Amino acid sequence: MSQTESDQTPCICGRLRRASRALTRHYDEALAPVGLTITQFSVLRTLSQMDRPTLVELSDRTAHEKSALWRTLQPLIRQAWVAAEPGRVQKFVLTGLGRERLELARPLWQAAQATVSQTLGPREAALIALLHEVETHV
Repeated sequence: MSQTESDQTPCICGRLRRASRALTRHYDEALAPVGLTITQFSVLRTLSQMDRPTLVELSDRTAHEKSALWRTLQPLIRQAWVAAEPGRVQKFVLTGLGRERLELARPLWQAAQATVSQTLGPREAALIALLHEVETHV
């Protein structure tokens, strides 16, 4: 392939990043009325499914780098939606206020999710499977 041909080949990474930014904006706008971003919502949702995870366990489950996850957790801790239990290895727990915030956000997330699902139509399941392949094999 010549240099000119390779320059015109779409960059898969670039396309996925642009799509990711568009989706992030869509969900962030939907969740704005309850003061959450999609990243924060995802962390709260994941915490609701785990039993007092450490930062490492939570970062493994959410596929975040630990430092980025810590930055995401800080405002959630300040709002008292997440508690950081003291100890040699800090563990995190969703508080009662965090559960309330998650329940307020859930219908907004569901509406955003429905819009995306409607846009994708019957291709949604194939996209999810394809993204899973990329996550596990690249």
